[in-house]
Amino acid sequence: MHKNTKQTLIDVLKKEGLRYTVQRQKVWDEIKSSKEHRDAEDIYQTLRNSNLTVSRATVYRTIDVLAKNKMVRKMDVGD
Repeated sequence: MHKNTKQTLIDVLKKEGLRYTVQRQKVWDEIKSSKEHRDAEDIYQTLRNSNLTVSRATVYRTIDVLAKNKMVRKMDVGD
């Protein structure tokens, strides 16, 4: 896994053709803040409840990019 630094996030986003934004940083920060598995909807709701303007698409896209670059692992827990 990569170091959990802001620069690593910036580099990964750039490699994937995405801009670094406060919203993407907050998604990453929220993921790092918990040792428990959390789903994208929970992360989205937590960020929205903290008055951050963020779209579901940004949350899902950021998680996909992080997983693709082995910064997080996605779990399929079914329905």
